[in-house]
Amino acid sequence: MKELILSPSKKKSKIEGFPSLKSCMTDIKGFNKVLLPIVRLDGGVVNEKWEGIPFTFIVQNVDVSRMDFQLVAGKYQLLAPLKLRKLEAYDESDVKREYLQTTVDKIEEISYRQVDQYSNDGVLLQSGSFSYNPNKRLVYDYAEINGTSMPVTKTIQYYLGNGEWLDSELYTYHYDAAGFLEKITMHQPAREIKMTEKIRYKKTRKGFTAYKELAPHLLPATDEKLGVTYTKVPFSAVFKEDETDWNVNFSTNGWYIGGKKDENYSTDQGRLIHLHAFNHFYDLNSGFLEYTCNIENQKDIAVKVNEIDGFPDTIEYTFSCPEASDEEVLQYPEKSDTKVVMQLQWAGKYTFEHLGHEIQVTKENQYGTVRFTLSGQYTLQQVVMMIRLQSYLWWYDFEQDKIFDMLMSMNCAIPMEFNFIYTKVENGIERVLQEVEIKENRTEGKLRLGKPYWQQSNETPRDPDGQKMAFVAQLDHSNMFGTLYLFYSEKHQLVSQVFQCT
Repeated sequence: MKELILSPSKKKSKIEGFPSLKSCMTDIKGFNKVLLPIVRLDGGVVNEKWEGIPFTFIVQNVDVSRMDFQLVAGKYQLLAPLKLRKLEAYDESDVKREYLQTTVDKIEEISYRQVDQYSNDGVLLQSGSFSYNPNKRLVYDYAEINGTSMPVTKTIQYYLGNGEWLDSELYTYHYDAAGFLEKITMHQPAREIKMTEKIRYKKTRKGFTAYKELAPHLLPATDEKLGVTYTKVPFSAVFKEDETDWNVNFSTNGWYIGGKKDENYSTDQGRLIHLHAFNHFYDLNSGFLEYTCNIENQKDIAVKVNEIDGFPDTIEYTFSCPEASDEEVLQYPEKSDTKVVMQLQWAGKYTFEHLGHEIQVTKENQYGTVRFTLSGQYTLQQVVMMIRLQSYLWWYDFEQDKIFDMLMSMNCAIPMEFNFIYTKVENGIERVLQEVEIKENRTEGKLRLGKPYWQQSNETPRDPDGQKMAFVAQLDHSNMFGTLYLFYSEKHQLVSQVFQCT
């Protein structure tokens, strides 16, 4: 038996979820809210000889165990009159038409990883990650080292609010006479830090939404080329109200809270916004607060809430960071313009060999050996910097739209797949890096092919000649509590659907 796992996809495929009733039935009079098409597939998915024949699984009343249809011009015509009741569970459903991919296909999920801003010459100037840390970015400065533009400083910045950034940690890169990275120094001055978050409000038909004004990352809302819409909201609280009650749903933690509309309910709403906005701030900056500022208790952060009409307008967070310094000296057991061996205490040994058209990189540590290649356009001095900083500091091919990349995923056994989107901006080019992953845990159903797996007794239908009809597929779906079986008679152009449950 062959089993296909179904997952939603925006790409057109031969399997469709929730097609319209009108596109499946020759006549829909009396069937609206009574029959619900849930999955339609092209017969070619099951058997090549059935290519072009539509087979549709239709949710029916549980007391109707079988329905027979005549195929007419690619649609179903119900053959026997049935006493069908409304499908009450679907009266208020808001299911949307979508395509379904199977595990036979490559099911891709696109997520934004980071956005990099390069100069027109392909030098990385700024890098930030909206998905992972929308309030943090890296800023690079360059100088001419042995005829090549090399980074001399990297500044880690955190968003203070009101368009201002905090220069937190300053890394300085020191080079030897041959232009190889020799030493890295880091300095962080002691200071008191104040961050301000602006709370925005938007009215809706049933209430309002509260959300934060965060760091101004330049991410496109929609990637038309890939058909991907960016929907992640870093912080939002959706309030709904009616005459007597109200409730709120928080996007950050999935909490759902409700209450009665008494004289104090707006005060309760404002307090909830303040509470969850602070928790979001603490989670968002947890690494910075714990490891950079050595803050282990939320009480070490002073909070001042400025309100308008009883609701938070701005929230100011004040805390201290200690002075810190660090130094790393790189070790090179071997070093030349064609071969370099670099030893990193925290990451193992790297061997770089420049072969002209490409550079071969070998990484060795206690977990094993990994090899990959980079473009021969780079010098070994540049590759050392990119490996140490785990970032593409130079980019020569702005037309490249997809790669399997090991440099950005050195801890993985296999390279990860990335997509790129390029946008011309003032004085440079912005590159959005998208991570491509195989979808998991998005199962909407299972299609079983080959032979039926009966929940009860064998109920294979027979055609008008008394012959057993051919098995098409069976469907277990998250929108049902039973199993549907489809059978087909090519001679009589009949489709029978059998329903069973345990």
